[in-house]
Amino acid sequence: MNEEFLHHIEGIVTGLGYECVHAGIRSEFGRLKLQVLIDTLGGINAGDCELVSGHINSYLDTVPEIPGLDKGRYYLEVSSPGIERPLYKLEDYARFEGREARVRLSKLIDGRKTFTGIIQKAIGGTITILSEGKEYDLPYEAIRGGNLVYRFEDEKRRKKRREKK
Repeated sequence: MNEEFLHHIEGIVTGLGYECVHAGIRSEFGRLKLQVLIDTLGGINAGDCELVSGHINSYLDTVPEIPGLDKGRYYLEVSSPGIERPLYKLEDYARFEGREARVRLSKLIDGRKTFTGIIQKAIGGTITILSEGKEYDLPYEAIRGGNLVYRFEDEKRRKKRREKK
């Protein structure tokens, strides 16, 4: 995969005023997909996805060869990361300290490959997560994937706090 190509896609997204949560190529149902996840403080709607998609498509039309993709044999998906936002970078874990996350590892740590708990900190290549009353230091390079965990009860508490202000 050409990092320069994906970096250019990220530049288009940020140039439009959005955060580029992720840009990558993956196979889905036997077809290749250029997936771009965008976010902004106010949230994402269909119009935002349409705007970003249009700009990316205009750029793709000018690229003679797309690394990792056959011209015309892929599709573009621009969407919100959703309420259980994936965590791709070490900075994502640092940004969401204090929030609940599910982390999947490529190797066993304390006999487990999956941890669900509160992100305590993300420093120096290690994510510390409080899970089941115990803190675990998870090496970032061992993380296969991670995402925020949405709990309806937590949302109700946050809403009550906002209403009190």
